[in-house]
Amino acid sequence: MLSGVAFRNSLRNAGGRRGEALCRFLFPPSKSRSSFEASENVVAKSFGDGSINDESLGVFANAAIKKNAKIFELGFDVYHPLSSSFALHSARMKAPQFVEAAKRITPGFEVHACMALNLLLDSSSYRVSCPLLTGQTDPSVPLLWDASQVALLRGTPTFESVVTRKTFVKNAHAGIFGEENTAVPVDMFAWAISTILSRALNNKENSFYSFIPGVDLLNHDANANCEIGLVSNTDTKNGKASTTNIEVYAVRDIEKDEECTISYGNERSNDELLRKYGFCVPNNPNDFIDLRLRGTNLKVHQKNILELLENNEEKRDEFVSNYSRSEVLDAIAEQKAALDEVANEENALLLGQSKWAEAIRLLRKGQYETLEATERVFK
Repeated sequence: MLSGVAFRNSLRNAGGRRGEALCRFLFPPSKSRSSFEASENVVAKSFGDGSINDESLGVFANAAIKKNAKIFELGFDVYHPLSSSFALHSARMKAPQFVEAAKRITPGFEVHACMALNLLLDSSSYRVSCPLLTGQTDPSVPLLWDASQVALLRGTPTFESVVTRKTFVKNAHAGIFGEENTAVPVDMFAWAISTILSRALNNKENSFYSFIPGVDLLNHDANANCEIGLVSNTDTKNGKASTTNIEVYAVRDIEKDEECTISYGNERSNDELLRKYGFCVPNNPNDFIDLRLRGTNLKVHQKNILELLENNEEKRDEFVSNYSRSEVLDAIAEQKAALDEVANEENALLLGQSKWAEAIRLLRKGQYETLEATERVFK
């Protein structure tokens, strides 16, 4: 049964600043009925430690949920004003020069730039339900990290990717707004871009890209128990599809107190998960290493190298014969030394249990395990 009362109350009671803001957005007092509905069997809960800077939220079953049961449903009017199509149309009407400037940065970037502008200037009621930049002591997404945090990524492929992305966003901001702009500071622009990358959901088949309030509380799990679907509402007068609702439904039975999750992509490495979403998962089989060899690079995925270790000696020898054994072993030793050096620096800083620090440790652990597996193949 959908009504949203239990979910709405849980947002008010346990959500803190973000929960209250999202509650106001999804259940506005000015409307007698919201087009957002939630199952009475789900509630929002906080993962936070009670501090003002930790407002992590998730969705949990407060009663057993059967397979195929609907978790959330929301209409076009809720998510469309937060979508890429709305942002692009609005920017083209109000500031066409902004769209053209973003296109000049790189084709396609105008989508993210216009969504960022919409989030910062026109979507204040939704924006306050997102994690803030100002006052955050534990920003999860590397695009918002300072130089000392980014430096702890050295020895991983993520380091250069993060440095490149931070530089790109800084240059894009200058190219779009100009060096002297103060209306949209570069740190707020970076925050908006990182919020889009980490929270907006897309469906390539339907060219769908939007923030989805309420649904964006669902956390990632490679073995997710929920999925998102798009359902067209048909106009009975002319038989044409008019608008599209978003539904979240259970793909298996969910037990009471179990978290409701979706997959952000089951093939994503910890490198990509950290860059986009600010977290890593333990024992990620999609982790990889990038060894810089003379004349070529050797990009090794953990699951592939583990398969080689399990295969017969002939297949391993065939793989190894494509590379200089000594060069590979030297590159592995060099990368392991870099990881050890950074780990020692981190220990000296006594970083504790910060979320971003824990994510770096998981990333580094996956790197080290893949290096050691590759070393065994080549020895």
